Parts: sequence; C-alpha cells; structure tokens
Amino acid sequence: MKINNSFKERVRQVAIKQSKIYKNIFIDYQYLICSYDFKKQDFYILSAEQTNYLHLVGVNTFFTPKEFFTKCFNGTLEESDFDFSKKNTNPSVVKGSVRRKI
Repeated sequence: MKINNSFKERVRQVAIKQSKIYKNIFIDYQYLICSYDFKKQDFYILSAEQTNYLHLVGVNTFFTPKEFFTKCFNGTLEESDFDFSKKNTNPSVVKGSVRRKI
C-alpha cells in the first residue's frame, strides 16, 4: 500500500534532490551566452551561487539563503524549516531578473 506524502513533504524531498543537480549544473560551471541581438554587450557570462537556490525553490524560511542550500544539499532540511507564506512581495518589481539585466 502506497502512503501519500503531504505537499510540503514532497517539496522538501524535491528541494533536497534538486540541490545536487543545481550544484552540478549551475554552481560548478559558468556559461558563456553570445548573441548579436544583445544591446549592451556581445556576450554575458552566467554563473550561479548557493544563495540563488532559495529563490528558485520559492519557499519562505528563517534561514539565510546559503544555510537553506546547505540544509538541502546535506539532506537535513525539515518540513518545519520552511513555509509557503509570501512576505514583502511586490509583483510590479522585476528586480534582478535576467530580462532586466540583459
């Protein structure tokens, strides 16, 4: 008999599993993006940090972004370590988006 996990538990499991993939693909490498259509520069070098992971997972936590990534990567993230409340959000701001920077 299969036991269904709660949505929060599934999010926890995915955040842990994907943190390894995120590190292997994004933290461990830099990417050169070139285009004649870029207006400010001909190319950009993209890289990612541990601190970007929390934003991508999209949960709220009292941990710093780096602490959150470390807990995910080490497999020690608990359901009580995060929630889904949205704090201090302003949907009209696109701060830090790739679209805005390029």
